Amino acid sequence: MVRDRDRRQDEREEDEFRGASPRVFGTNPNNPDEGRIFVWTKMDWFERIEGEQGDVAFTPIARSETELRELILHDDPSADLIELDANYSRMVSDEFIEQSPSYQDTPEYSEDEPQEEDSQQYHQHE
Repeated sequence: MVRDRDRRQDEREEDEFRGASPRVFGTNPNNPDEGRIFVWTKMDWFERIEGEQGDVAFTPIARSETELRELILHDDPSADLIELDANYSRMVSDEFIEQSPSYQDTPEYSEDEPQEEDSQQYHQHE
């Protein structure tokens, strides 16, 4: 019963965000840099990891919000997942897109139709 409810919630989540820009969530909305930062895309949930020298990486962490919440609660039972403010979200979203060029290339996010010569490129023989 709970699994069915979680699956329906995950399906609604996918429908709600279909074709949307990455959305940014964190565990500390008042000071995002002190909490954990997550990016939701149609592909997956990613965690933003900042290195010692300020370098940033995004690593896949969960396939659904339910799975992500379980991981967060396992690490910190008092943590909650909150959508972050627009300015911080824009910065993180830009970082994510910059580091994930294939994200912009997916058909769901492309405004251009594939060009005929590009689609035939794979069918040419030398």
